[in-house]
Amino acid sequence: MMSGEFHHIEVASIKVNRDERYRRNLTGIEELAADIAKRGLINPITLDRNNVLRAGERRLAAVKLLKRTTIDCHYTDELDPLELEALELEENIKRMPLEWEEERCMVAKYHRTKCEQAKLRREKWSQEDTARELTIDQTQVSRYLKIAGRIEAGDPDVLKAISEGKSCSTVTNMIDRKDDRKALEAIREIEMFVNGKTGQKLPPIINADFTKWVETYDGDRFNFVHCDFPYGIGADKMHQGNSVTTHGAYPDTEETYKHLVKVFCQSAPRICTESCHFMFWFSMHYYQWTFDYITDNTDIVLDPFPLIWVKSDKGLLPDPERGPRRMYETCLFGSRGDRKIVNSVANTFTCPTEHEDHMSTKPEPMLRHFFRMFVDSTTIMLDPTCGSGTALRAAEVHNAKSVLGIEINEEFAKRADLKLWDARRTRSEQSVLDELMGTL
Repeated sequence: MMSGEFHHIEVASIKVNRDERYRRNLTGIEELAADIAKRGLINPITLDRNNVLRAGERRLAAVKLLKRTTIDCHYTDELDPLELEALELEENIKRMPLEWEEERCMVAKYHRTKCEQAKLRREKWSQEDTARELTIDQTQVSRYLKIAGRIEAGDPDVLKAISEGKSCSTVTNMIDRKDDRKALEAIREIEMFVNGKTGQKLPPIINADFTKWVETYDGDRFNFVHCDFPYGIGADKMHQGNSVTTHGAYPDTEETYKHLVKVFCQSAPRICTESCHFMFWFSMHYYQWTFDYITDNTDIVLDPFPLIWVKSDKGLLPDPERGPRRMYETCLFGSRGDRKIVNSVANTFTCPTEHEDHMSTKPEPMLRHFFRMFVDSTTIMLDPTCGSGTALRAAEVHNAKSVLGIEINEEFAKRADLKLWDARRTRSEQSVLDELMGTL
């Protein structure tokens, strides 16, 4: 209830300027009238000195429905500053056609002001009260206040999304996904504690054969797995771009590819969390086999529409006399459990190939793009055949909690390890520089 003197005036003397009022339909008038009939008018309406309505149109309508001829009111010049601020915010929200972010700011400020008023009176003010007074859906108020809380906390993802002009529902969904992931991570850490596991601190890249290493692994389970196995297309015999000759190669037979897929599927329930994302790069030669084998032998749910890396340079020309140049590569993705993504991105990305350190490098810019869907600060990532290590570096750019790459070739593992540490040092130096610049 507002402070100050109440006035008992004639309903007929009140002017309502409809052109300046909130243009939505007045809802819930019958229910409000029944409440007023039972408990009385708890909050008086507000008028200016010309008896023009400033706040309380629903209350006025309810009193008219009850066929009452008088009503209690306040005048704006009698309100204390806090009450007047709340009134002005309410009227601005109702009168102005606002972008959602502007409305979000004003609703959050109005709610905070009303909570402060209620605290002074030793009363309570809820989201439901704010929604009712502003005639805004309570779900929308909840969204606005949730976003406001993240902005006050300096959440970089929320700030970035708003600066990019994302919609309210997009920002709210992103917050919900982040909260879900943090909750899952908390549960995982509790399970680790209960089971007496403290979590092994492993080097980021291990020189080992994944099919042997996985037999004895008993450390942290992974919630994101990036698989880029040899495609089984005889790439070790190809010499386009001279990358094989320059960097060396693995055996790349159909048998090798299918063996790696089978080993991974057998070990997935043991090394992956119940809620986990997966990416599987593959050759179109084995699309149906790969999709069917993973679907039939695991509880991983795959999306039949793959992610596509479009090569903006020459691509691959397997047989210039019989077919076209192949300008893209494909990657299945899916999840174990209902694991929500972090961000929505396009399912294609265009960039040139890289052959600096490895025969079949997946470019880091492309991986960063797709990893935006899956990787955040709760991610524990495994790359069973990490090659040049670009996937590990891309994940760390998105603040992955930890990354682990397995690489069978000792020389490739050394190069990838050096590149990873160089990237970490560069980011650290840039962070220090940004901090210094921020103080100038």
